[in-house]
Amino acid sequence: MPFANDRIEAQRREAELRGEAGAGERRHGDLESRLAARIVGQPAAVRAVAHAIELGRSGLGEPDRPLSCTLLVGPTGVGKTELVRQVASEIRTGRDDLCRIDMSSLAQEHYMASLSGAPPGYAGSREDFSLFDSGRVEGDFYTPGIVLFDELEKAHTSVLRALLHVMDHGVLRLANGNRTIDFRNAHLFFTSNLGARELFTAERTPWGRARAAIASARRRDGAGSGGTQRIVRRVLERRVDPEFLNRFDEIVCFDALDADAGRAVAELELAALTLRCARRGLTVVMAPEVAEVVYRAGFDRAYGARSVRRAVRSLVAVPIARAAHDERGTAGTPLTIEVGRRSALVSDFPVQRAETRARAAQPPLPITLRVRVVRAARAGHDRG
Repeated sequence: MPFANDRIEAQRREAELRGEAGAGERRHGDLESRLAARIVGQPAAVRAVAHAIELGRSGLGEPDRPLSCTLLVGPTGVGKTELVRQVASEIRTGRDDLCRIDMSSLAQEHYMASLSGAPPGYAGSREDFSLFDSGRVEGDFYTPGIVLFDELEKAHTSVLRALLHVMDHGVLRLANGNRTIDFRNAHLFFTSNLGARELFTAERTPWGRARAAIASARRRDGAGSGGTQRIVRRVLERRVDPEFLNRFDEIVCFDALDADAGRAVAELELAALTLRCARRGLTVVMAPEVAEVVYRAGFDRAYGARSVRRAVRSLVAVPIARAAHDERGTAGTPLTIEVGRRSALVSDFPVQRAETRARAAQPPLPITLRVRVVRAARAGHDRG
C-alpha cells in the first residue's frame, strides 16, 4: 500500500476512480522551475526540495514515515524559510498554510510538553493541547501537510529527542494518550544557521576561496555545493546528536548570496513593493537604476536578503509613503526620488491626489506616483 494513512489511501483510490489521480502530478510537474523563479541563487537547494515533494506525491516513499524529512542549513537571509513558504503556496492554499514551530521558544526542557502535551497527573493533562496544528500537519491526498521547525539549534536537546519517533514512525501520541497526530502525509522541514560562521571564515582564506570556486562550478553544473556540504556537516556533527542527524532524508546546504543574487533580490523586492502599491491605488514607475542603488546600499553577504529588504523599506517604501500622505500634494505632479551612491531621499513631495466623493460626483482617482532616479552629479563618481 503506497500510503500507510488509511484516510489518504482512500482519497487516492477515490481520485483514481474519478480520473483525477494525475491532476496533482500535472500541477507539480514544473514545481522546480516555479520555485527557482522565487528563490534566488539556490538552484541546488530548490532542486533537492522539489525532488522531495515529487517523491512524496508519487507514494513511493517509506509508508510508515513522513513524506520527507529535510534539513535546510545555511547563513541567515538566504531563503531557507522562504523556500518552505513557497512550497506551501504551491502545494497548499498559500505561503502561510503550514504548521510552523519556532524552536527558539522551546529552549527549556519542560517546553517539550508544548509538543506532546502534559503527562497524566500534571496540570493540563486532560487537555489535548499541542503546538502542532493537526489540520495543517495531516492534510489530505491533494494537499499534504507541511511542518516547519525553524532554527532547530535553539531548541533543547530533549525537544529534539522527542521528535525522533515522529521522524522515524510518522506519529505522535499525546502524553495523555487521548489523541494521536499523524505525520505520514506531511513534509517535515528543519532550518538551521549552524555552520554559517565557519563558511564565512573559510571564504576569507585562499583555501576558502578555492573551495568556494569549486562549489560554484558544481552548482553551475547541477551537482551541488560539495565544499559547503563538508564544512557544514562537520559543524552539525559537533552540535547535533548523530542519531538525530541520521533521521534526515537529506541535508540541503544553502550558499551565501553573491552579487548577482543580491541584485536579483533587489529587483524582486522592488517588484513586490510595486504590487503592494498597486493594491492601494498607487501606480509606481521605477527606473532600472533603482534596483542597482538598493543593491549597493543594502546588500551584505552576512545578512543576505534581509539587508536588501531593509534597504528597499528605508530608501524607497518610506519616501513613497511620506509622499502619498503629504498634505501638500498637487494633482499631476510626479514624485521624484533623488538617489545618491548610498542614499535616497524625496526631493519633491507633490503627488497626484484623489478627490473626495464630497467634492466630485465620480469615484476618486487613484494616486499616481512616478519614481524617477536622479543620480547625484559628483566629480569622479561612477557606478563602479
